[in-house]
Amino acid sequence: MWIAITGGICDGKSTLLAALSELGHATVSADEVVSDMYSDPVFLDRVRVSLGQEFVEGGQIKRAMVADHAFRDAQFRRRLNALTHPEVTRRMLGTLESFGARIAFAEVPLLVEASLQGLFDRVWVVDAGPAERLRRLTAKLGGDESAAKARLSTQLPTEAKKAFADRIVRTNSGLESVKILAANLAGAIS
Repeated sequence: MWIAITGGICDGKSTLLAALSELGHATVSADEVVSDMYSDPVFLDRVRVSLGQEFVEGGQIKRAMVADHAFRDAQFRRRLNALTHPEVTRRMLGTLESFGARIAFAEVPLLVEASLQGLFDRVWVVDAGPAERLRRLTAKLGGDESAAKARLSTQLPTEAKKAFADRIVRTNSGLESVKILAANLAGAIS
């Protein structure tokens, strides 16, 4: 059984996935797959051709520059997504298949946006709530609340993703609570 974990930015997807991994479950993160891709020479060449040489330096993609452009420019974001989504999906599915585990979890932030929910047996939508999401992202961006609001406005709201959920996982509590929740949820899978 493959379970997708999705939600919005700073909703706690990675925290939940890490807790499940600590419990010994097979896990894969789309963000980690992207990190691996971003140092792959073949993918770097695709980025140079599709997005421009200025986004690559020293054998690495300039992640901050790419993210900044993606959040400010919808056309750039579409080109980036068209370039990355198929490869991320291919690599992530390969990893899930390689586990051979009875249950495996995949963190897929853009699951709904990329219409990938049909590839999974279940979908868990992680939700910290709007105020907590904004607080976390503002802190992550060095206290810049206007930048946090701008980034949140470019993404499909978590509320819209809930329509695809088999389970909604609230993560607006502390780390220890999320770890307990992860153990309870994983233990309840039939």
